[in-house]
Amino acid sequence: MSDIEKQGLLPSYRESEQNQPSAIHTANTDVLCNIENVISEDIPKRHLRGRRIFFFSSLGLSLLCSAIFIYTACFSAEARASLSAANTATSFLQGPSIPFGSNLHGFTAAAGLGRPCPRKLKALTKDICPVVAPVSASDDNYAYFRTPEFTNFSVDALIGAVNIPTESFDNLGPVGEDARWDVFFKFEEYLKKTFPKVHEQLDFANVNTHGLVYTWRGSDSSLKPSLLAAHQDVVPVLPSTRGQWDHDPYDAYFDGTTIWGRGVSDDKNSLVGILEAIEVILTREPEYTPRRTLVVAFGFDEEVSGYRGAGEITKHLQSVWGPDSFEVLVDEGGQGIFESHGVQLAVPGIGEKGYFDAKITLNTPGGHSSIPPDHTSIGIIGDLSTLIESNPFEPVLSAHNPYYQFLQCLAVHSDELDPAFRAAILNAGHNIVANRAVQKAISADRLTRYNIQTSQALDLVSGGLKINALPEEVVLAVNFRVSVESSVSETREKLVGNVKTIAKRYGLGLKVNATSKHSYATAGESDIVQILPATENGEFIIENYASFIEPAPVSPSTGPTWDTLAGTIREVFENFAGPVIDPSNPPADKDQQEDSVDAKKKKPIIIAPSLMTANTDTKHYWPLTKNIYRFSPTRVTDIRMGNIHTVNENLPFEVHRESVVFYYSFIKNFSK
Repeated sequence: MSDIEKQGLLPSYRESEQNQPSAIHTANTDVLCNIENVISEDIPKRHLRGRRIFFFSSLGLSLLCSAIFIYTACFSAEARASLSAANTATSFLQGPSIPFGSNLHGFTAAAGLGRPCPRKLKALTKDICPVVAPVSASDDNYAYFRTPEFTNFSVDALIGAVNIPTESFDNLGPVGEDARWDVFFKFEEYLKKTFPKVHEQLDFANVNTHGLVYTWRGSDSSLKPSLLAAHQDVVPVLPSTRGQWDHDPYDAYFDGTTIWGRGVSDDKNSLVGILEAIEVILTREPEYTPRRTLVVAFGFDEEVSGYRGAGEITKHLQSVWGPDSFEVLVDEGGQGIFESHGVQLAVPGIGEKGYFDAKITLNTPGGHSSIPPDHTSIGIIGDLSTLIESNPFEPVLSAHNPYYQFLQCLAVHSDELDPAFRAAILNAGHNIVANRAVQKAISADRLTRYNIQTSQALDLVSGGLKINALPEEVVLAVNFRVSVESSVSETREKLVGNVKTIAKRYGLGLKVNATSKHSYATAGESDIVQILPATENGEFIIENYASFIEPAPVSPSTGPTWDTLAGTIREVFENFAGPVIDPSNPPADKDQQEDSVDAKKKKPIIIAPSLMTANTDTKHYWPLTKNIYRFSPTRVTDIRMGNIHTVNENLPFEVHRESVVFYYSFIKNFSK
C-alpha cells in the first residue's frame, strides 16, 4: 500500500479492487480524460508504475487504444506542451480574508492542465453541494427592521457597546484579583440598561463572574436547545497606533454609513445583534414563546484562548443540560457572504485547525564576551530558526478537510472556473494526479496554503542581559496551527526532530516536557522525556508555551439542522440584505452596482462549508453538540471592511442591520 493510501488521502486500490471494481476504471479514465501527466514530475515513479501495471492488466489493449485516442483528442498540442509548467502554478482563489482572485483562466497553462475531454462535468457534480431552499421567518419581509425607530435604536446600541474598552490581555491575572477585569462589570450594566426586556424575561446567570448566560425557555422540553454565542472582549489598542486611527477607537463614530471603533466587527456586532433580535421579539411580539429553548452565551476572554469564559460556561451548561444536549451552536467565524468567480457564497466554518504553542529554551554557560565560544546560544537559536523555517510541513488535501467541501461547491456552481480546474477539484478526492494538481494551486498562495497545511510561525525570541555578558538563556516561541489531517503530537514530533538535529550539531542535551499548562486542556499528559543527556555545553528544553488543542471535529453539512441554518442564510441574504459583491472586483460606481443587482438577485446564495484556520470559543463547546457552525452573518461590502485586530476597525451599519435580521430569523426558524 502506498504512503498516500496509508494516510487516507486516497482510497486504497486494493480496497477498491475488492469492494468497488468500477472505481478503478473511473479513476484511470479520469486520469486519461482530464489531467494525465499534470504534475508527473512530482509523482513518485512507483505510483505511476503501479497504475500502468494495473491499467494494462485490468483493461486490456483495446481499452488502452481507446484511451490513447481520447487523450489525443482532448489535449491540444499547446496544452500538452504546457504540462511541464506545473511548477509555475499561481494563486487561484481570492476573497475577503483569504484571497479569492480572478486569475483562474490561466490555470490550465499555469498548472499544466490541458483542455478536459468533452465529457459532461454534470456527472461529476451529482449530489455535491446541493442548493438548500430558503426558510422564511417573517410574513412582512422584516419591515420593522427598516424603520427609523429600529435604525436609531440599533446604531445607539452598537456604538454604546463599542465605547466600553473590554480589552483582554495575555498576562491577565485571576478573575477577582486583577483589576483589569473590572471593565466587564461596566459592560454588563450597559447591556442590562440597553436591553431591559431581555434581562427581565429571560433567565440570567453569571458564570465565573463575567460570563453571561441567558436562557429563553421554550414550550417543548423534548427539543434540544439551540445556542448562540459571542464574546465580550476585544484585542487591545496599542498606544503607539492610537494616533493612526481616523476616529478614536473607544469613542465610536457613525459617519452615516459606517461605524468605526475597536470591537465593532470582532465581536460586538454579533453580541449586540443577538440581544437586539431578542429585544425586538419581546417588545413587538409579547405573546411569543419559542418552541425550542434558546441559550445565549457570552464569554469574556476569547482573544486570550477563552478558558475563563467559554471554558467555564461549557462546564456550567453541561451541569445544567448534560453532554451532547444542544441541537445547534452558532458562534463567530467563517468568511461571511461574498461573490467569487460568479458564485454568491456564504461560508460557515464546520471545522477548525488545531493550536499548539511551543517554547524552546536553550541554557548555556555564561561568561565574559571577550572570550566567546564559536557559537553563543543566540547564534545557535538562529541556526535552529533557519532549520525550522526551511522545513515546512507538507500540504495534504483530503475529503476529511472542510476546505475541500468549499472547493467542491465552487467547482459545482461556478461557470467561470477553468473547466480543467473544475475537473481536477471534483476528481481530487479519489485521484492522485488531480489531488496533486489542486494541492499545487492552493499551496502557491500563502493566503490559501494553510487551509491544507500546518503553519509554523516563529513569533517570540528573547535572550541576553548585558552587551558584554554571554547569554545564559535564550527562549524561542513557535506558534503552530495544526492541519485537520494531523495532530498536536505529530506536530511536536517534527519540532523535536529539528531541535534534535541542532542539539547534536552543537553537542547539547535535549529534554521534552509535554505537560499541559492547563488541567482542562484536551491533550498533553504529564510527560517529561530526556531525548539527549545534558552536556557541559548546555541543554535545550521544549515545553508547551500555553494550552493546546487538537483539530476540531468536523460538523455535518447535510441534514435538517444544516438545512435550517443554510435556508435561514439564503432567506435573509437573498430577500432582505443588499447586493453581494466580489470584493476583489467591486462595482466601479453606483450605477454599475445597481445594474448588477437584479442579475445577482436571480442567483441563489450557495452555502459552502469551509475551514477556520484561526480558533474561536467553539473549541470549548465541543461536548455540547456535534452541530457547531462558525458563522458571522456579515455581507462583505468592501475589501477594506472589518479591519479586525488592526487600526480603523469598522463595520457598515447596513451589515449590522442584516446581522440582526439573521439572528431574528435563526431564533424563529429553529423554534418552529
